[in-house]
Amino acid sequence: MSELRDYTLAELDREDLEKMVFDLQNLIEIALSLSSNLEFDSLVESLLYICIGQMLVDKVVLFLHVNFENEDLSFYMSRGYTLDSEIKISEKSQLLNHFRSNWKIINSVQARELMAEDPYTSDLYNLLLPEIVIPLRSKNTLNGLIFMSRKIMDTPYTEQEFLFLDKLSKFASIAVENSRLYRMATLDRMTGLFIHHYFQERLAEEIKRAERMNNPLTLLMADLDHFKEINDTYGHPQGDIILKGTANLIHQNIRSFDIPSRYGGEEFAIILADTDLTAAEHIAERLRKRIDEAVYKINSDEIRITISIGIAQFDPEIDMTSKDLIKRADEALYAAKARGRNRVVRAEDL
Repeated sequence: MSELRDYTLAELDREDLEKMVFDLQNLIEIALSLSSNLEFDSLVESLLYICIGQMLVDKVVLFLHVNFENEDLSFYMSRGYTLDSEIKISEKSQLLNHFRSNWKIINSVQARELMAEDPYTSDLYNLLLPEIVIPLRSKNTLNGLIFMSRKIMDTPYTEQEFLFLDKLSKFASIAVENSRLYRMATLDRMTGLFIHHYFQERLAEEIKRAERMNNPLTLLMADLDHFKEINDTYGHPQGDIILKGTANLIHQNIRSFDIPSRYGGEEFAIILADTDLTAAEHIAERLRKRIDEAVYKINSDEIRITISIGIAQFDPEIDMTSKDLIKRADEALYAAKARGRNRVVRAEDL
């Protein structure tokens, strides 16, 4: 691929100029769309679909810098590729070493030279066979890489398309970084669940959406049973291990669009949008069983813990606020505690 360069108007014929104006207008619309989306997973998904739609490819994958203890990039999301969720690109790889000092998009030839014979990336290269690799950078830091396959029509990427993707990567890098900072500000550092304030905002939003769209909405309120005894017996650091383990089990047993939060202490709240009471009860019961089955090794002891869960469904037929919905779910939670703990109770059954 020749060196990317900007063109003067004198070098462009009318057709090229019209294409450049169209691409610029397209980029502005894309930039506005990306910058207005602070929900991280939604932003990433939009970015991948933009790549697919603009370049007419059927495979794209994003690796991101998520572990600040090193410079490895971790697989985050893909469309078209099937990858192990644990796959990483080592900070020691030739590929990442290249992008530390060079911010330009690389083509298939360069990708093969950097990846195919490197033990850190050879397997990944054979899986992806990337046609281009796009760096996402912010403040001279590599935040991620986008790998794209050959086009569906098997035509080569043009220089104009490389220029378009180069501009797109700059907009995307800023949007991803802003969304990442927003996400960090809304997450509980210990558990990785959303904080209480964010939960309140999202619940109010989801109630409005449920009213507008006439879609079901359900809330789970959950509390670990006898958690104070664990803190008193083994200490707060060991209790924190159980909180983290519980948060991981919550993430593993709900859907990607559900909204889990740490409501306070050992209490959790989970917003289940587009979910009726029957489906919510199934999710809650599955979560309860997984937490009941978990075993934590503390010193020489094996510790188990249970959880009580209350469920309440939003009723659009009455004037129900977020405060009302929380109260109903809380009442169901207290009923679960009163009935012996380690159970799921629906507010509608009280």
